[in-house]
Amino acid sequence: MGLATAIFLAMLSVAFVATACVLSWRITPESQRPQRMRWLRGWFLKGAALPIVLWLIMNLGISWSLQPFMPQVQAVKNRGGPWGYAYFRVSAAGLFIITSYWAAVTLAWLLARARAALEGETLADFKGLSLTAFLGMLLPAIGLTWLGGWSTLGVGALAILVPIAGYAPLALQPPKMPPIYSRAVARIKFGKYGEAEWEIIRELEKHEDDFDGWMMLADLYAKHFRDLPEAEQTVLEICEHPRTTSSQLSLALHRLADWHLNLGENPEAARRSLQMICDRLPGTHLGHMAELRMKQLPRSTEDLREQKIARPIPLPALGDALDEDPQPPGSEPDPAAAAQAANACVRTLERDPNDIAAREKLARLFVERLEKTELGLDQLTLLLNMPDQPDAKRAEWLGMAAAWHLKYRQDPDAARRSLERVIQEFPESVQAFAARRRIRLLDVEFRG
Repeated sequence: MGLATAIFLAMLSVAFVATACVLSWRITPESQRPQRMRWLRGWFLKGAALPIVLWLIMNLGISWSLQPFMPQVQAVKNRGGPWGYAYFRVSAAGLFIITSYWAAVTLAWLLARARAALEGETLADFKGLSLTAFLGMLLPAIGLTWLGGWSTLGVGALAILVPIAGYAPLALQPPKMPPIYSRAVARIKFGKYGEAEWEIIRELEKHEDDFDGWMMLADLYAKHFRDLPEAEQTVLEICEHPRTTSSQLSLALHRLADWHLNLGENPEAARRSLQMICDRLPGTHLGHMAELRMKQLPRSTEDLREQKIARPIPLPALGDALDEDPQPPGSEPDPAAAAQAANACVRTLERDPNDIAAREKLARLFVERLEKTELGLDQLTLLLNMPDQPDAKRAEWLGMAAAWHLKYRQDPDAARRSLERVIQEFPESVQAFAARRRIRLLDVEFRG
């Protein structure tokens, strides 16, 4: 055996160990890999490193009474010649045999352990893989063993075991198919909610941590079974799942708040759901958004119902409709109802002075239904002085003020000032073009 052959055998030895380690890592389930790698290190020290050290020591010939184990080294040392070259060749051969046997035993043991844990279709797939690899590599393995003798028996075993271990992850850990809820959706569309529930549960049994499936089930309980307690319990279980992300938690609790508001008419329960986001995600953007939404929730069930039954009050627009009566003939407003609505707006503003919708509604009630134009204009002034309001709303409020000055106060000069302010502050807006047209109409009217 020449020097090149000895080097090649040493490299093959390293390859055997590396192959066994890599395939062991792939065969092992992800949750068990740290423990399996610790075991593999201990097994390598006992099953490969220790025999290699003993082999190297046995061929050193440390005394006359303990001669080198291999005759090649012993003969060179007895002649008194340089024996390092012979020692290296013998060491490489021993390293090749020990590592090939170690790798074969390691893979065989791991595959046997993996097979013992299988059952059903997965076991059948693994058996088919093993039989295919055995029949396909049997002749090459016999040829290697025939040519090299017992020293290549480990290589022959590896010829059969490596293909099995290489393809084993596909059989041992088949890729999970994503959940399919199309059948459940179809049954919901046909009104078969009980069957849809079973379809969703069947998919969740295969994919226990699927967030979308659990939310679909909670939505089914809330909207179709009208069972808000069960829907809430489902959402809370989702939030407790360790794999639920912060964004998913926020989405689930916002959805629960929607159900409490729209289906249960319970603002307090909706507020509790949003408070959970603030408690679990303090100082985050999601927590801040939940706080903002909590401030916009109705204070009570009565306020919520009032918001739902409230009807929009006609808004005077710039243009030809400026002089039209916002109330159609025969539909005189009820002063008592208008006063009650105004008082509700005042109570809302006492709790939150920055409630834009309530203040705008109060202004319209004062002017168009309670004949208190000055109070309504004061509310518009407060709205215009609020910071960070959209340009579109400011232009709308100025146009509203112009309409009220002209219709209810018969003050064309004040109306012109409001229209000119629209043109000055928002020159390229639609309201500005309408304001210019309205000013020209006013000039024509008063010249006539």
